[in-house]
Amino acid sequence: MACARIAVVGLWHLGCVAAASLARLGHTVRATDFDAGTLGSLLRGVLPVYEPGLAELIDEQMGNGRLDFLPSCQEAFAGADFIFITFDTPVSEKDQSDLSPILAAFEAIAEARGAVEIVVMSQVPVGTCHELAEQLCARAPQLSFSLVYHPENLRLGEALETFLQPDFLLVGADDPAAAERLLGLYSGVAAPCLTMSIRSAEMTKHALNAYLATSISFVNELASLAETCGADVRDVVRALRHDRRIGPRAFLSPGPGFSGGTLGRDVQSLRHLGERSGRKTLQLDATLAVNAERLPALREKIRRACGGLQGICVGLLGLTYKPGTNTLRRSHAIELARLLLSAGAHVQAFDPCVTQPRPETHGITLCADAYQAAESADAMVIMTPWPEFQKLDLTRLRRAMRQGVLIDAHNCLDDRAARRAGFQYSGVGIPDQFEERNAVGVAQ
Repeated sequence: MACARIAVVGLWHLGCVAAASLARLGHTVRATDFDAGTLGSLLRGVLPVYEPGLAELIDEQMGNGRLDFLPSCQEAFAGADFIFITFDTPVSEKDQSDLSPILAAFEAIAEARGAVEIVVMSQVPVGTCHELAEQLCARAPQLSFSLVYHPENLRLGEALETFLQPDFLLVGADDPAAAERLLGLYSGVAAPCLTMSIRSAEMTKHALNAYLATSISFVNELASLAETCGADVRDVVRALRHDRRIGPRAFLSPGPGFSGGTLGRDVQSLRHLGERSGRKTLQLDATLAVNAERLPALREKIRRACGGLQGICVGLLGLTYKPGTNTLRRSHAIELARLLLSAGAHVQAFDPCVTQPRPETHGITLCADAYQAAESADAMVIMTPWPEFQKLDLTRLRRAMRQGVLIDAHNCLDDRAARRAGFQYSGVGIPDQFEERNAVGVAQ
């Protein structure tokens, strides 16, 4: 397809990446958001969430005239061939989707005239797109439109790569011609194209994330069992990945569990689908149950290693949801900090992308570097596996501490080097000094 005129509504992580990347593919993109503050920040070059390379790409595409940010849907939609709905669907503490920004976008679309292709990239429960299309037909008889579901598959910290070099392009469309028109926007992108019905595409997005969530819970269950018998889950995972039926890229990294809302939301969406149809979802129930135990178990590991939580000082290395981003939304590190603070511990932390206090860091002492976070600490816990933490001077870190407890929640350090530096080291599913004495022998 030749250069298309694309409107993008919804500018947090997904929308900013989609707008800049579609402009990079040669299209003319006019983007907007209901939050005037977000728009103002973007026009000043300030992104709502950090993503490597994104600020530079936005600046480049604005400079060549292919990307602009406009203050209203009416202005962004004018003359558009496609309208992309790109809100990062809000998620409640119970992993329930809040569709209100998407509904508001469709209200704005209902004011448009002529013909337009509507592309929903935001994550929505199965059946949502058909409901939106039916409502739009009733409210906007003057509008000729087609609707496709084109779910994002971005990864924070790697979003530009996953948008421009995807594993595959997934399009849900009940009109094959609409699917072809959307795929025409990706001319030059070398990726398999999977087209299916809208409901199948909605279900596929749930299934992808639920599978990843289940893989995480599975390996964490293995890690817990490994700790009871003295096995090393790293060796177990290494063997699993050599089996061609599982593969080297299997999502089998033990840690504090899945967070951020995205995986949990899709597990919950499938569970609710089961509830509505009277079907049991035993596997999905177990996935959530295992995940819910990870942070309490980590808190208990800290308590046992330090002889209690009241009055101790815990240093956290990493606060963000994952490396390569500055978002704290649904971060496990923040959740662990709250658990420790409520138990009477003092929490101090260092994260390379969290240098100023935010509402989420209330009660946490922010430090200038990892060594300051270790000052007089009883325990250090690595919660976000930033690459720079692998280069720490472990001897210096240990000297700054009061007790030498080091808990590596992602197994990102060399456990032998940590022990040589004088740490009482504990990883995930790794035999350690204060667990192995309680290990249960396989043979009695």
